[in-house]
Amino acid sequence: MPQYGDHILDWLRAERPDLARRIRVHETGTAPPVLDDVRGIFFWLADPLKIKYPDCYAETLAIQEEAQRRRLPMMNRPTALANYDKAAQARRFQEAALPSPPAILIESLDDLDDCVQRFGLPLLVRGSQSFSQEGTIVLRTRRDVASVQMAGLPGRAIATPLMDVRGPRAGSEARDLWGRHYHRKRVLLIGDVCVPYSLFFARTPVVSQETSVYADYQSWRRRFRALGRLRKPALAFAARRLGIRRALELEGEFAEAPLESEEVFRRAGACLELEFLAFDFATTPTGEIMIWEANPYPYLAAADSTFLGNWRNSEPTVRRACRAFARSFELLLGVPH
Repeated sequence: MPQYGDHILDWLRAERPDLARRIRVHETGTAPPVLDDVRGIFFWLADPLKIKYPDCYAETLAIQEEAQRRRLPMMNRPTALANYDKAAQARRFQEAALPSPPAILIESLDDLDDCVQRFGLPLLVRGSQSFSQEGTIVLRTRRDVASVQMAGLPGRAIATPLMDVRGPRAGSEARDLWGRHYHRKRVLLIGDVCVPYSLFFARTPVVSQETSVYADYQSWRRRFRALGRLRKPALAFAARRLGIRRALELEGEFAEAPLESEEVFRRAGACLELEFLAFDFATTPTGEIMIWEANPYPYLAAADSTFLGNWRNSEPTVRRACRAFARSFELLLGVPH
């Protein structure tokens, strides 16, 4: 992945040159690395590794096996990265008694009927091998279920009960974003450090950057380009209607406040045998967390490349992530903290 993560290496060169000098980047597809002077390995690879990039997987698997022979510490081993299937994730989380909804693999319409019998409605049906929300559908009624065609489902689909966590929070009004919108929080687990990364609100239960109120506001900005002097008041009206200021305020609070249940995310990472990944989750009105999914291939943008990064004050979050990477590299190298 050319240039992916370069801003983290740039930060290390500027803030931790002692550590940066000890890091060597190996790109797959080049000559196999010599591990004679290597103290530890961090695998930072593209997704889905085993299916989409089989040659890359085979190469990194050989590196992993040689590192194991040498007893080198590793983070995000390729064999663990290959276990990204959401159905398998859900099974592991359930077995470990982690707060996450169950999921059933849908290989036929009979399987879907079984899900309705087991979970009831509404259901969320989505791809099990992709971390985009494309193709995700919400089934709210029996008529919705009857209209489903297997050909229209994402490849290797899973069904999960739709967990509606809307509702006012302590100190908030009933008509606050918490009560009116669905939300999705993201936390990065980097080694043993949890970094709150983003909070999106959306009118749809399929919450993503693309469906968020931020994206809605961007759409209004494009529509209002031809309004001339009326553009500014029109945008102010749109921002109030969408709750943009409140969304920014709540995301800022999430980024700065102590993270709820850090140990749960560390347990979930250990359950998947991964040391660097993102967890998408939600919180109920009473404060319980519900892990939606784990993404072992999260995209970390530089602050100036983050979606609406200036508005969302992304710079401190990116710095915290960089410091967490530095801590992880120290652990790999055996550097005293």
